[in-house]
Amino acid sequence: MHLLIVLLSMSLIYCKASKSIETRPVVILNKGVGGNTTADLLKRLQVDVIDEKPDLVILMIGTNDMLNSRKMISYETYKSNLTRIVNTIKKNKSEVLLMGSPTVDSVYLFERHDKNLFKETPNKKIDTAIDMVKQVAIEQNVLFFNLNQSFKTKELPKHNEDLYIRNPKNSNAKDGVHPTPLGYKFIAEELYNFLSKEGLVHKYTKIICFGDSITKGSGAKGGGTVTGENYPSFLNKMINNLN
Repeated sequence: MHLLIVLLSMSLIYCKASKSIETRPVVILNKGVGGNTTADLLKRLQVDVIDEKPDLVILMIGTNDMLNSRKMISYETYKSNLTRIVNTIKKNKSEVLLMGSPTVDSVYLFERHDKNLFKETPNKKIDTAIDMVKQVAIEQNVLFFNLNQSFKTKELPKHNEDLYIRNPKNSNAKDGVHPTPLGYKFIAEELYNFLSKEGLVHKYTKIICFGDSITKGSGAKGGGTVTGENYPSFLNKMINNLN
């Protein structure tokens, strides 16, 4: 009888502990800043990432390095900067997930940036940068998710037709780069599916989304938060089962 009572007590304790682990909220921070490049991320890496002591850093950067005509750098410098960022995060005991940047609508991009400075098409530059992101992921032994391929699979962007990347039809903006709220939700869904397939959804207790304006959520409500219409906000709702 005493043995049965002890076993039942242990079982109840185990169930309570298991339940607390399963329902423990995951802290997600949005550390995206508009216009940022890899050089900018290096400057704020200590304060925005290292000091926060995250379990996982989801890093997406490269759109400005490759496509911002006022900030473009060489592929070699881009890879070097990205490697330094990843290496520093790893040395501070956080895991890293690298993501490839989304596709863009070159027509509207060139209304905001100098076309004469481009020797390759914008999406070709993004593709080459993503190849380097893959290389860094392999060299540094970190996770990699090719978000860019998710956009290609949906044949995005469709010039002035799709609902995922800002254009005059969906948001009255000749943008071509930043997602709409639906586009940000799509990023979160694809990322969540990747984390689920890898068995990582409930592995971490603190996640930082680190990057530029696409991480921040420029053009949508609540930019830079996890309560708006950006991808970290939607990811927060999915992981923590928020309505």
